[in-house]
Parts: sequence; structure tokens; C-alpha cells
Amino acid sequence: MQIGLDIGFGDVKIVCDGGRLFSFPSAIKYVNDGLDLGAFSKDEEFSYGGRKYLVGEQALLGAFSTQSIDFLGRYAPLLAYKAITKIGEKVDKIGVGLPLDYYTTRYSAPLKKSLGTIEVNGEKMIFDVEVYPQGVGVLLDFRLAENGSEAEGSAANMMVLDIGFNTVDVVAVNNGSASKADSGMLERAGIAKITQELSQHLRRETNVSLSDQEAKDVLLQGSISLYGHTKDLSEVIRAITEEYIEWLLNAVQSRWEEHIQRAKVLLVAGGGAYYLKNHIPDKYRTLIQISKKPEFANARGFLKALKQQES
Repeated sequence: MQIGLDIGFGDVKIVCDGGRLFSFPSAIKYVNDGLDLGAFSKDEEFSYGGRKYLVGEQALLGAFSTQSIDFLGRYAPLLAYKAITKIGEKVDKIGVGLPLDYYTTRYSAPLKKSLGTIEVNGEKMIFDVEVYPQGVGVLLDFRLAENGSEAEGSAANMMVLDIGFNTVDVVAVNNGSASKADSGMLERAGIAKITQELSQHLRRETNVSLSDQEAKDVLLQGSISLYGHTKDLSEVIRAITEEYIEWLLNAVQSRWEEHIQRAKVLLVAGGGAYYLKNHIPDKYRTLIQISKKPEFANARGFLKALKQQES
């Protein structure tokens, strides 16, 4: 089986042959080795690099900070292992991505090597790995059919706006081809800016400090549980989100205005697409197109690229 794997700063997204897809938080924390709860504990522990970890939902409370390429480089095999074991079938080939500014030999070669041979829980797995640039994965998803063939009418001038948790990848597309010279990445410009504002608000109002992953979970839920009571944060989140979307679009426009003017489509993907969807300015309404299940667009594109290589 081949899979498209998008190991993001916020979540790990997986797309499998046959259309199955799922995700889980890129949350990791150490296991307390000095504590044994026996049968009363249902934690799924992972032994990796001489330490034991919790991964995903079980690690949300007190998870490591994930806003660093070094975090992804170090823990990508552990996150990939959890993803692959959840599939329940043998995986042979993985298509994975890196943010645009990190799509260099310095980062792609170690990632390919570390995912090529994964050792977790005393188990060794070997894979054929291809590394692609994020954002371009979104373009591939738009341009390629499920079997990897080119989709009719997809060769157009367009822009791709891939809004992740930490980074925003912007790909300029000329006649269907990504332009290396005109594309770029906005560092720390993703929806983590919303979660940081939300965390600061909660710290001021409630004296509660949240990890990156906890704040992301509160953002998704729209509320937080404090001392047994649910505190609604929908209005706070709405105000922060509106301010963020205005800032982001201004940042993108100031750098890529000429390309946006000539584009037939501004294709938006990534988890941040859901927040943009409800706050699209009038002048962009006929231009913006949201990818289907946008958080999976890169992973779908990576899988389609693998299939295209076979044909």
C-alpha cells in the first residue's frame, strides 16, 4: 500500500489507497517511568530512541512545543509509526512533505532517511520514501486525478495558499506549473497565531496556561472546561480569527499582489482554510476556492504524485 503522509506542526494527516483518510494531533510527551497504574491505565505507550512517549490525543495535556522544524525532524518517525499502525495494513511507500523554506537537501535528505527505516517498540519497518514540498502537494491534488493522470482544464494561472498550524506556504502557478522563483513561505504565520492570542486571553482572564496543542484543541472545541464548568469562547475566537484573516490576506497581498491579480483561482487548503472560509472579503469571493477537506489536500497530492510516478 502507498500512503500520502502530511506530518504537520499541528496534526498528522494520512490518506491511503482507496480513499481512507484520518488524522491525529502532532502531540508528544514523555511517559512517567516511575509510575505504574497497572490495569487502571489504558495509555498507548511508544518506545522510541531509548525513551517512552505518549502520542496523539493522549499527549495533548502538557505536550512538547511543536512549532519547530527540529521537532518534526526528530519525531517524524514516531508520528509516522503511529499513523502506519493505525492503518492496519502493510505500507510499502510513503509520500511526505516539508514546508517550502525547508524543502532543501539539509532537511529532506535526513527526513527521507529517518522515515526509510523506522524503529519503534522494538519493531523495524522499512519504506520507500519520496519527499515533496508542501503547498505543491495542494497543487498536485488539484491538478491530478485519483489515478495520477492530469485533470482536464487544470493548467491555469493560479495561487495556492496552504494555511498550516505554523507556516503558510504560498505557491505561484503559471499555466499549471509551480514557479519556484515566485513562491514562498510565511514563517509562524499559520493558525498558531490564533491559538497564541487565545492562550494569552485565557492567561489574562483565568490564569490558565496552555500548551500549543491544548490551545489548538480549545480553538477547535470553541470552549474550555475549568473546574467542572464549560466556558464558552466562541465570541473571543470569532474576534481573534477575523483579525488574523485580515492580517494574513494583507501579508499575502503585499507580497503577491501581481500574481493574485492574474490568477483565475486562489486555491486555499490546510487546516486554516476552515477559518478563512467564514471570513472571505468581498473582493476575493469569486477568486477563492477551498479544497475538499482542505487539511488533507497535501497528503492527497503526495499520494497522487506517487501514483503518477508508477504510470
